Amino acid sequence: MRLSIGIQKFIFLLLSVLILFLVLLFANVYVKQHEKKAAVMLNSIQSQMSEVNYIISKNLENIKGLNNFLPLLDRISANNDFISAIIIHNGQDILLTTNPMYKKLLPTYRTNNTQESAYDILMNQNGLEEDIKYYKGIQKETLHLIFVFDKEEIKFAFNATNSNQIFNTLISILLLVLFIWYIIHKIAVKPLERLRQFAYYQSETPKYFFLKELETIRYSMVETFKRLDVEKKELYDLARTDSLSGLANRNALIEHLKRLIEKSKRKNEEFAVLFLDLDHFKTINDSLGHNVGDSLLQEVATIIENVLRSNDFVARVGGDEFVIVLQEYNSLIELTNIIDRIQTTLSQTRIIQSHPIETSSSIGIALYPKDGETIIALMKNSDISMYEAKKNGRSQYHFFTKSLNRRVQERIRLEKEMKKALLNDEYELYYQPKVNIETGKIEGAEALIRWNSPTKGMISPNDFIPLAEENGFIIELGKWVFKTALKQQVKFYEDGIKIKISINLSSKQLLAADFMEFFEKTMQESRAIVELIDIEITEYMFYENSDMNIEILTSLHKYGVSISLDDFGTGYSSLSYLKDFPIDNLKIDKSFIDDIDKERGRVFVDTIVKMGQTLKMSVIAEGVEDKEQLAYLKSIGCDEYQGYFMSKPVNVSEFKKLYFKESK
Repeated sequence: MRLSIGIQKFIFLLLSVLILFLVLLFANVYVKQHEKKAAVMLNSIQSQMSEVNYIISKNLENIKGLNNFLPLLDRISANNDFISAIIIHNGQDILLTTNPMYKKLLPTYRTNNTQESAYDILMNQNGLEEDIKYYKGIQKETLHLIFVFDKEEIKFAFNATNSNQIFNTLISILLLVLFIWYIIHKIAVKPLERLRQFAYYQSETPKYFFLKELETIRYSMVETFKRLDVEKKELYDLARTDSLSGLANRNALIEHLKRLIEKSKRKNEEFAVLFLDLDHFKTINDSLGHNVGDSLLQEVATIIENVLRSNDFVARVGGDEFVIVLQEYNSLIELTNIIDRIQTTLSQTRIIQSHPIETSSSIGIALYPKDGETIIALMKNSDISMYEAKKNGRSQYHFFTKSLNRRVQERIRLEKEMKKALLNDEYELYYQPKVNIETGKIEGAEALIRWNSPTKGMISPNDFIPLAEENGFIIELGKWVFKTALKQQVKFYEDGIKIKISINLSSKQLLAADFMEFFEKTMQESRAIVELIDIEITEYMFYENSDMNIEILTSLHKYGVSISLDDFGTGYSSLSYLKDFPIDNLKIDKSFIDDIDKERGRVFVDTIVKMGQTLKMSVIAEGVEDKEQLAYLKSIGCDEYQGYFMSKPVNVSEFKKLYFKESK
């Protein structure tokens, strides 16, 4: 026997099942959305709390410095609708609050109860509390951080619908379904399907629903997703903002350049990438402290933003490094005018935490697409140009060019070959005689490095010595020169050539931490005669670290070697270091000797010689090329000379021949 059922009962049963299904669906969606939203809200609050805790714990040095964080707390409290106040207390008193209404501590609860849902935490607790750990000197201190919930905002956000409203809604839907299936399908089933699509895919925002209850759900979901989008955008912006300066960071810069390159490629437009670096920023940091340095960076960021136009872009990509993107300029003159405004404004004296600070900037410029069609190329080439600007004297700008790029690549290649040459024993020392002007006898020789490449032949020291100074290889190269010159001095002595060998040492080598240890060890191992060793230094030795310079030169002098000041008069000449430093010999630079035929040139040379005689120093003239020059030097009492008039620098065998020839 088959059971049968009337259509009305079937429809009623079907609709009852449908209603039950709708009830379950609504309940499930309702609960999940509430819990999901609660979790997002709570995670956002906890994330901001952790960020605040981290910033304060890392930067707080004492309680008096808490007020420095009030702007940060105010910004976070103002930007988060669900935070009523942010409080910092020590367990007894409120030390800092963003809401003056909170004058006493409120009961707060920690969120370590894993059985509570995010929704229950938001609805049942007053807020969140964490301990702030920081160091006061070497002592670990603890404060307490409270994020107070704004209960009204939280309740409004959830827009909770009580169970009676849900029941009435479902009864209304049931009555409508019983009267006409089409209407229910039209105003209930389809809207529910659109809500489902929106909940899962958020592809299209549903339009206004006829049914109030469905519209309430729709509105709640739309608002929820809007809030989620806002929070997502805030997190997105946070990941693309430099926390110190408030400017865009490297991530935002790369995104901006990607968009700009695509746009410029389509429209065949040019734009400029500027790499800006503050000059001597490390000195400011080291002398005045990182807090002053950070304040200066914030000031610089504000200055650059104010100078730039609305369509320009600036990002901080490193310590004191900024990248500026300029577009829509009519000519290079307009572009350079903008750069001039930036550098002129930055160069003005500013008071940073009661310190008057003068700073300048070096800027490298790369143009799209002329100097690069990719982000990497533009960044690299603008960086190269910036270093070229620094090399040329700082406080200026430099455009990237193909010739500059070739020079840079050549420098990179030369740097590799230069280091490889030391391993392959391609360097050798040449010796230029130092001649006693009165007797005409060779009394010394200056050791000069030469690079004899098997593929390129003799490479001029002017090509590789400045590069070695710049990249620090001069220290390793200088050690080789020193060791080799000492060994040769011993061999000369054994061959009957009893002359003083002059060895050039760079300031970087002399100021290296292990120099004196290396010097003493090498002197002992080589068995060189101390009295026949002369150390030549330049005036650059006196630019920095004067106390250390005096200590090192004094130690060398006590050891027994003589010290010569090379290229005297061409650098930062000062009588003070002639008085304070143990200097035995002054070497007159060739540029002065070349002007002996002029009255003004003779005055300079004569003055230096008389100065040396007064200070009881020997005076050596460099670059003597003719007998007229030698005759004048002899007439004013100069002690020694070296130059092509006697001989150019020669290798060991040639020097021996020359010495014995002149000794006859």
